[in-house]
Amino acid sequence: MSRAPASNQTSASHQDSAGEAVPARERGDKHSSRRPQRPRPAGASYAGLLLFAAALIAFFSWISTSNLRLDVGVARVQLYPAIGAGLVLAILALGWRLRFQAQVVFGLLAVLGFTWWAGSGVGFTLRPLWEDFNRGWPVIQEFLSPNWGFIFRVWEPWLVTLSMAIMATFIGCSIGLLLAMFASPVSSPNTWTSQAVKAINSVIRSIPDIGYGLLFVAMLGGTAGGAGPVAGVLALIMFNIGIVAKLTGETIDSVDRGPLEAADATGSTLIQRNRIAVLPQILPGYSSYSLYVFELNIRASVVLGIVGAGGIGSTIFVQLSHFNYSNISAIMIALVVVVLIVDYVSLSIRRRLT
Repeated sequence: MSRAPASNQTSASHQDSAGEAVPARERGDKHSSRRPQRPRPAGASYAGLLLFAAALIAFFSWISTSNLRLDVGVARVQLYPAIGAGLVLAILALGWRLRFQAQVVFGLLAVLGFTWWAGSGVGFTLRPLWEDFNRGWPVIQEFLSPNWGFIFRVWEPWLVTLSMAIMATFIGCSIGLLLAMFASPVSSPNTWTSQAVKAINSVIRSIPDIGYGLLFVAMLGGTAGGAGPVAGVLALIMFNIGIVAKLTGETIDSVDRGPLEAADATGSTLIQRNRIAVLPQILPGYSSYSLYVFELNIRASVVLGIVGAGGIGSTIFVQLSHFNYSNISAIMIALVVVVLIVDYVSLSIRRRLT
């Protein structure tokens, strides 16, 4: 009278091709162990890659100017083209093994070719590292023996460097926020103003901080004339304006449009609209950018000091001219510690803001 056992056995089993019952658990394990693999690219596409690889290897041999040779059996081949050929073959083998598409492998080969061409253009070689190692070893020994007492004798340049970074961060970030508001189409009065301010920001960003440092040192005088820190602060301000205006402007472009539409519906003016609907949304990101810029200013002020803009960089330049590498080593270690502390503090503040 009871048919339940038969139905249960039928639902828990499955007939294979030979008519035997296969448990569902075994069927699940068999199918789950098979992972789908990507199909290999067409042979014609990889044939084209082989031709491109052969041309790339010939290009390596053509632009090589090194006289280093590698003995391979009875033949002698150029060392650097041989290394390049090995890299090309490794990319091809890796692409075939991992089933990359032909476009991906072509991109990797193209990047390798452009990098090799760039290195050949500047005569890049690692040969001086082992040929001139003995000559540079005394310098390395002095760097490995820092003069710790010198750190405390240069506390005043450290304060100048920190003061430069703080002043430049406050002024530069304030001006950068203003330019960002005018540059973004969301908060700008009109399209012409937005495009004009974006062009100005592009010009400001195109000049590096060292360029501004040289410019203001030439205009105001360097450390010898007493205006070094002022020139350094002005250079950092221009550097900060470019960064903050760019990052904050992109943040304004991506704000939520809901508060903007609500402000427009209430008849708010442009200033009221930006103050109520835009600023509250971008303040966390803007604060994070300002802290990041402060970190950059600590490092950049050291470089600017080398060109006469005051701070600890000027001390490094003086010690370098006297070949006091142990003093320079102590300053660099102290700089690393200062930067790590600033990074940790600013990272903690950024996490709280976001």
